[in-house]
Amino acid sequence: MTVLMPTLNHDATSDESLMLAYQSGNEQAFADLYQRYRQPLFAYLFKNIGNKTQAEEVYQELWLSLIRQRERYTVSASFRTYIFCIAHTRLLDFYRQQGKLAVNDTLDDDLDITACASYEPHTQFEEAKLLERLEFCLKQLPDEQRAVMVLKLESELPLQRIAEQLNIAFETLKSRFRYAQAKLQRCVGGES
Repeated sequence: MTVLMPTLNHDATSDESLMLAYQSGNEQAFADLYQRYRQPLFAYLFKNIGNKTQAEEVYQELWLSLIRQRERYTVSASFRTYIFCIAHTRLLDFYRQQGKLAVNDTLDDDLDITACASYEPHTQFEEAKLLERLEFCLKQLPDEQRAVMVLKLESELPLQRIAEQLNIAFETLKSRFRYAQAKLQRCVGGES
């Protein structure tokens, strides 16, 4: 059985679309991403390491990291930020292996890596724990308050529209929402 992969116009396709296509098994999408980022990534590593052979080793590690992480990739920042985050992390690992950085040290550079934290395992773990706590706390709310809060969180509709959908007075809905919000804040914060 042959699996047909969607054909992409790779010159006009966004990096994020290419990464999602690669995640779905499109090997050409990976080749296109590699072509786009080959030079800037190597230049970044070489500039920081100063040794071509060592920069090439870290460069290969960064692409292996991308391959290993492809199943977990989500579009939460630009792909450029994502790939440079991986490069930055591999660079930190290199410096630690060389004894140039302690385990908790970071580099001060002008690279914008604000999205890096969302891809780090400990951050993903913390987010999962927070979501788990939020689900628990939602279950503790009275039914009327939970219905309002879940609709607000899931739909992101204005409260007026939610009141119309639930066919209840707007002031009643605001009150339920306010109480639910206060209870959730206390519960998520650890004050059951």
